[in-house]
Amino acid sequence: MLSKAFSFAQTALQALGDLVLDFAAGIARCGQAVIAGARWCGERAREWEPRLWDRDEDPRSDAEERRP
Repeated sequence: MLSKAFSFAQTALQALGDLVLDFAAGIARCGQAVIAGARWCGERAREWEPRLWDRDEDPRSDAEERRP
């Protein structure tokens, strides 16, 4: 009887631990998605920065304009 109780407790704790690990992994995936989205938005915003040297007909390439 006591061994069944310990076995049940062990199973319950293992299931709870698995749930906590899955929850933590889900939070980590969400965090990575947020960081990737912020990086994507930053790259798009950098592409729309004003091109200050276009007025002077500067022959720099688009890549140099985005990251001078």
